[in-house]
Amino acid sequence: MNTRTRVTAIPALLAAGAFAALPSMLRGAAAHGQATPEAASVAAWADLGLPELELTFTVEAVEGMPESIEAGRYLVTIHGEPTDEDYAFGPMFLQIPEGMTFDDLMAQASEDSDGPPAFYYESLVAGGPSILASTGETSAVGIVDLPSGEWIVAGSSLSHPPIPFTVTDEMPDDLPEPASNATFTLGEMVIALTEGELVAGENLVKVENAGVQPHFVEVSKVPDGTTLENIEATIAGFMGGTPEAEPIAETDFAGFATTVDQAGGTTIWVTMDLEAGTYAALCFFPDRETGMPHAAMGMYTVFTVEAAG
Repeated sequence: MNTRTRVTAIPALLAAGAFAALPSMLRGAAAHGQATPEAASVAAWADLGLPELELTFTVEAVEGMPESIEAGRYLVTIHGEPTDEDYAFGPMFLQIPEGMTFDDLMAQASEDSDGPPAFYYESLVAGGPSILASTGETSAVGIVDLPSGEWIVAGSSLSHPPIPFTVTDEMPDDLPEPASNATFTLGEMVIALTEGELVAGENLVKVENAGVQPHFVEVSKVPDGTTLENIEATIAGFMGGTPEAEPIAETDFAGFATTVDQAGGTTIWVTMDLEAGTYAALCFFPDRETGMPHAAMGMYTVFTVEAAG
C-alpha cells in the first residue's frame, strides 16, 4: 500500500473471519540490506536473558504462539516470507479488555468496520517489531512487555484468525533495560527523536508512547534537503488541501522501517537498518475524535542519518 492510499484510507481493525489492522503506509525501498539481527549490538539483547517468543507469519496464520506464558519482558523474533506487495506485518499483541470475552471482541470489531473499534483506544496494545515485506526482509526482532491477562496475537496486516493466549503471574519488578542508541518519543500529536541518534547500518531503537492514543512509527527515506514544510505540503495534498510549500512526490517515499501499533504508556525496542540520507518519521493512526490520520495533525518529523566514518 503506497503513501497516498494509507493517508486517505484510514486504518481499521477488520473482522471478516479475521482480525487485523490495515497494512503499512509506505512502499518498500529496493533491497537495502537485511534487518536480520546478526550484529554484536543485538547480541546485547540476547545477553539480557529475557524469555523469548518466536513467531512465523504466513498469509493464513500466526504460528508459534504458546497457549500460556508468564508475565514479563520478551525478546520477540518474527519470520515471514518476502513478497512483492507493499505492506508490513508483525505481531499485534492486544490484551482483551476486562469484562469482554474473545467473542465480544470479535463481534465489536465486525460492527466497527469503518475504523478502529472503540475498545481499541482503551486496550493495552503492546506494540512490537515489524517487517516491510516488499524489501525482501524475512525476519525482525524486538522487545515487548506482556503483563498478566487474556490476550490475542494477530498479524498487523495479514488476514487470518487471531490466536488467543493467557499471560499468568505478576510482572517482574526488576526488568532489565535493553540497550539502544536512539529513542523515538510519541504523543499527541508529536513524534520526536529525544535521545541518541540514528546511524547508517543497524540501530537498536527504543520507542516510547508517552501519549494516550495508540501510535506507531513509519520511517521512510526521502530526498535529501526535505524539510518539515515539504512533508506538511505532501500530507496537505493527499488530504485535498492546498500545499503552501513544495510537496514530495509519492514515489519519493521509500519505506525502511515500521513498528506495530502501541498503546499509550507502553515502550518497545526494535531494530532499524538504515542507509545514510534524509528520513521522515510519521504516524498515521486515526485520531479518536476526528478520525484524521495523526500525521495530518502534525505527527511527523524529519531527520538525517550520516554515513559511517
